Amino acid sequence: MNGSNVYAVANIKGDISSPNLKGIAYFYPYKDGTMVEIEVNGLPIGRNYQIFPIHIHDGQNCNMVNGMFVNVGEHYNPTYEKHPYHAGDMPPLFSNNGYAYMKFYTTRFKVYDIENKLVIIHEATDNAENPTSFGRKIGCGLVEKYTTI
Repeated sequence: MNGSNVYAVANIKGDISSPNLKGIAYFYPYKDGTMVEIEVNGLPIGRNYQIFPIHIHDGQNCNMVNGMFVNVGEHYNPTYEKHPYHAGDMPPLFSNNGYAYMKFYTTRFKVYDIENKLVIIHEATDNAENPTSFGRKIGCGLVEKYTTI
């Protein structure tokens, strides 16, 4: 990877429980890490929580079986850290009537580290006894290399 015009993008789609979920995640090289920008529409609403965990997973596709994402792998964690210190752990999405936007900088991964991995949005769980428990995988997008002209 050379040049600041190389980045990656993931088009996120919803599973059978969230068919209107659509989003996009951009990953730009920046300083010694990566600038991440995520915008999502169609997150489930009408629940008593509006916080959605989002991670990079080691899987390679967003195939569904019976309307659910399968074979998406575990959280991207090349250094075998405990949660929430996995390289693929990102800040949660905060939904506002089904819409969320965030932008942040991380040194946990470079853009080329996550190419061909997955962005996964989990349904939020209200499990205070096990804060590392994540709900159903309701959104998925493959991180693909993208080069501007």
